[in-house]
Amino acid sequence: MRPTLALLFPILICLLIPSTLAQSAVVTYTVHVDFYAFACSLDIKQVSLYDQSGHLLGVGSSPYGAEIAITFTTTSTSTLSVTASAFGLATLGTYSSWAVSGTRTINLASSGDYWITVKMS
Repeated sequence: MRPTLALLFPILICLLIPSTLAQSAVVTYTVHVDFYAFACSLDIKQVSLYDQSGHLLGVGSSPYGAEIAITFTTTSTSTLSVTASAFGLATLGTYSSWAVSGTRTINLASSGDYWITVKMS
């Protein structure tokens, strides 16, 4: 009876491991965030990236309002959409500046690169 149990254990392990790995597959996303505002330059202080549940996925900043790329990894079923929230300063001329912000949400499919353009106002 013991040899039968000894042979049964490796067979069970071989059957269980693939389903366990499939449930916990890790996926990598890179979200590129661009900004725009009419007739002014931007100084982006911070961009935060959140999933649909409000969990923080990553943070970035850009001193000149250029694109920010935020890379994160997650399980394949946990992230369906992401929201980029940006905060910064808009400048018009030499002495005039004011706080601006913007948000935008996109849906995700498979792993890879995604682009979001945020209107700052």
